[in-house]
Amino acid sequence: MVESGKMKFSAVKLTALVIFLLAAGCSQAQDFGYGMSRINSVNSKYNATMETYPDSVNDINLMLDKLKELKSLKLSSGQGPFGYIIDYRILNLEAEKLFIDGQKYGGSGTTKDGFGCKQRPLIIESVSLRNSSALKGFEAVELLNMIILKYPEESKSAGLSQKNALFLNATYYRVYEEARKDSGTINSLCKEARVLELYKGEFRKSKILSEDYINNLDYGEAVKIWKESRGIE
Repeated sequence: MVESGKMKFSAVKLTALVIFLLAAGCSQAQDFGYGMSRINSVNSKYNATMETYPDSVNDINLMLDKLKELKSLKLSSGQGPFGYIIDYRILNLEAEKLFIDGQKYGGSGTTKDGFGCKQRPLIIESVSLRNSSALKGFEAVELLNMIILKYPEESKSAGLSQKNALFLNATYYRVYEEARKDSGTINSLCKEARVLELYKGEFRKSKILSEDYINNLDYGEAVKIWKESRGIE
């Protein structure tokens, strides 16, 4: 009976110790460092860093969802810079996503390596996506500069510096400039009226559509038919 009592007492002490250790773990300070560890965990999960991105749009979307969830995390200190850094990372990823979308037509979406006027809708769409990417990127740069200026210690801890801002700005300025050149070239040499006539000529040769139908097509309708004929979504 005495031995049994000792065993019960030991069990009570063991239970108390487990509860204490759990409480100690739960009471770990959820400060800025903890918040950054959560951000870095998300980066790592998708094979990214604060300076790089996932390989696919799908992974970017998943990563954006995880980061948006993290915005609800309440920290004991450093809440301000933590929130700004998440916002910066979200903007950065959104800019990259738009850039990837802008590359979906490959060389057919740019004038850089030669082009035909029938490519106009592909180039215009690519230009729009790349412009949106650049604008989102510039927004990310502006926020990053603010974070670095207002929270120098936290920025350093997150691995963010003026060098990151300069590199990012240069990257998106190049995206913006290439899109601007493509837009100027295609709008100068391949106006909508000219492209519409090219499409109509192609449709007549295929003899799938009637002459009356072809004659009444506007540019937007002709683009849709041309893209469908080539399996372009």
